[in-house]
Amino acid sequence: METNIKVLIVDDMPAMRTIVRDMLEQIGFKDLTEAEDGDAAWRQVQDAAESGTGGFGLIVSDWVMPSMSGVELLRMVRNYSESQDIPFLMITGERDQEQFSEAESAGATAYIVKPFNAGQLKGKIQELFDRTKSP
Repeated sequence: METNIKVLIVDDMPAMRTIVRDMLEQIGFKDLTEAEDGDAAWRQVQDAAESGTGGFGLIVSDWVMPSMSGVELLRMVRNYSESQDIPFLMITGERDQEQFSEAESAGATAYIVKPFNAGQLKGKIQELFDRTKSP
């Protein structure tokens, strides 16, 4: 699994962003950026895509956030030509099949249910990259 890609972590709870950041660092990711909500993340996705330095290689986003939910962010990412192919891992606290279906139909590459550990996160990310590389 390639860990030298730029990752955007999106969650409105600072403690959760820290937990996800720590897990990603344990897995081997180093280029980590955080956003406190979907609006901030969307601006960062656009800025990164337009900067000419390369955009994000992975977005890890919580579902439930104020102002713009993770699924709303996902839809914006998928509808923007510069970011439509970015692997997107949705984090949710729900085990609702309807929510999983909504995430998949919006274009989530994978999702993970809280609580999870670094090993589970690594497995989901590996699954996500395997899925995006297959024809």
